[in-house]
Amino acid sequence: MEQETLFTSSKWDILKCLESGKKSPIELAKESNTTVANISQQLRLLELAGFVKSGRIPNREKGMPRIVYSLADNYSYLISSCPGFVGKKFMKLEDYQKITLKIWFIEDKSLQYYIEKFYWSIEHIVNEISYLALDINDTKEIKVYCISSADPKKFKDYSIDGKYGIKNFKISIVKDVNDKRIPKNAILLFSSL
Repeated sequence: MEQETLFTSSKWDILKCLESGKKSPIELAKESNTTVANISQQLRLLELAGFVKSGRIPNREKGMPRIVYSLADNYSYLISSCPGFVGKKFMKLEDYQKITLKIWFIEDKSLQYYIEKFYWSIEHIVNEISYLALDINDTKEIKVYCISSADPKKFKDYSIDGKYGIKNFKISIVKDVNDKRIPKNAILLFSSL
């Protein structure tokens, strides 16, 4: 199946619903405001294309669903239309590519360069970080919240110079994702928790 046909609104709604975790066809139908029959048909197509996977619930209670669906893996369908380069590509994403795409989806384009450069600046310790979120409310001093088992001395604040001046990244090590310092609208770059 061509990838373009997968991105109809009904299939896209299912993928967006599954972003937050496993769901049954009944839950998906409620969230998508459609019928279970329609959701089941769309799920079969998405499963055949490799976007979703199904799993059985082992100890289900009476009246509870037997099968739940989740996203199968990290995929992206990229389309580029630029003078000198036009292309489209369906690809399985590596972790760094997934993070880069999250950065590119940040609305404030002036911050994308700085945040991407910051991420590459901490590449040497990324494998020791289990959670990384950004507070971009103050665009001159971006607050970074990390959960890490690494020695805190490995973490330092960063200043990154670029097209829009200098942006400072102030790193705070937190114990868990419920730390009161992390604002509700913080941008989660990654979490393995």
